[in-house]
Amino acid sequence: MSMPFGSFKILVSLFVISLAFLVPLIRRRPHSQQDGDHFVQVFINDRDPVAKPNLPRDDDAMDAARCAALHNKLVEHAWIAEGLALEELDRRSYFQHHGDAANEIRGRLNPAVTSFLESIIVHEKLPTFFYWVEGIAPPDMMFPDEEMFSEDERDRFLLLYTTNIAIVGHSMGLIYDQKLHRATMALGMEDIDFTHPVTEHEDLWHPLETVLGNWLQMGEIGKITASPIEAPNAKHGPWTWHSYGPAQVDSTLAAFERLTIAIEDRMSPGKLLHASNGPLLENSDLDAASVPQRCFIRSFLTRARRPRFKTIAPGLEVPLDPGVFVANQRFTAVDTRSEYGILIPPVLIFASAERRTVNFDPPGPYVSLNPFCKVYANSVPRGDYSTLAGLYSESVDRSFLDNSEEGFRLLLPFRFRAHGGEYGARKSNGQLVERHSVADLFQHGHKPFGGEWWRAQRLERLFDRWRELVESGVWRVGSQGVEGTIDTFKDADTGRWRDYIIEPTW
Repeated sequence: MSMPFGSFKILVSLFVISLAFLVPLIRRRPHSQQDGDHFVQVFINDRDPVAKPNLPRDDDAMDAARCAALHNKLVEHAWIAEGLALEELDRRSYFQHHGDAANEIRGRLNPAVTSFLESIIVHEKLPTFFYWVEGIAPPDMMFPDEEMFSEDERDRFLLLYTTNIAIVGHSMGLIYDQKLHRATMALGMEDIDFTHPVTEHEDLWHPLETVLGNWLQMGEIGKITASPIEAPNAKHGPWTWHSYGPAQVDSTLAAFERLTIAIEDRMSPGKLLHASNGPLLENSDLDAASVPQRCFIRSFLTRARRPRFKTIAPGLEVPLDPGVFVANQRFTAVDTRSEYGILIPPVLIFASAERRTVNFDPPGPYVSLNPFCKVYANSVPRGDYSTLAGLYSESVDRSFLDNSEEGFRLLLPFRFRAHGGEYGARKSNGQLVERHSVADLFQHGHKPFGGEWWRAQRLERLFDRWRELVESGVWRVGSQGVEGTIDTFKDADTGRWRDYIIEPTW
């Protein structure tokens, strides 16, 4: 019996998807993320210029052709992941699809935006565009309610992409500034206040091609993937959120190596510790510390090179003694058998050299200073001050969304902004950290590319920021590594707060 032609095309498309998944795995060392985690993904070619999220620009205008190419690549990505053949994709433009309704708003659109809309694929049968956004806004939604902006700004800002309504109530989406040709995400209406007025929040606005390019990049590294396969958490169309992407282990290792080299290059050769061919920690060390078998932090620690110094940041020690590393772990032994889903505990990577501890006691009701998953936070009762300060990996419940197994929490033995006021340590978006916080330093705040504020910052970005502090001379290097005590981080609560933030990203 002959196969129907439509079925044949679907099989061919699935075969192409399989090749796209297998080829990158052959090129790089594989990393297992979690049991049963097999996903189909169309990887973006590294040499394709539209896939580069941060290409330099010659002017401040929208690159309509490149933005359209990025948009259409994401459309095709989701289409193929749904098991559909590209030949069946109806490539009508925004104006062809919406007809008179779209033509009625032409006069309110910047010419570059018009060119973009004339070049993108739009129709009602498309899968969800990306994890955070349902798709391009229809004409009757493209200009937000007049109450959101002042009278002279009503034609300035567009709601270009609408938030997936399953993510948040009172949803908004990707806001586009037609005057400055910059865009930022506002998952919900309440997020608009984080990005307005624009002149006070310029770091949160980016060219549209930067936003779309970063979304594609998140797919390439395996953080958000499109697949017909069931996920351990809620999917949005074909899109699945992963607690970490396999390629993120490699990029974090690279950032750690850059930091390590920066410190070693500033030390006297005679003061460097003996070079080791082994990793920072062996699998047997992590077994003794009860670190889960298949997780981001195990992959990182068992592949990272052992530094030739003792202190990697002010007052933070490299775990050169495996026995001390094992003894330092408080959260890995917490009993989580009654919890739903797969939980990954926080792991203390770089402990306080002075054995300083953290005070999690809340300053009032309905406040928690402990940043970890509930089961780990509840394991530290009020009045228990035995938790070591230092750099921890993020705790994750893999059944949840918008988490960051590749993330970190820097727990400090003092509180920021204890006296209140409009000064002190800040997050990436310039927002002040919460009063009395002990774990907010170097964290995100509002995310201009999408996501909730609580997701932890990525460890690789922390290592790169620490390297910048070393290379710029903000942190000095001595005979044992980076000099200073853990109290050096108190500088973030003074006029030097800019040294202790990481530029906004996803």
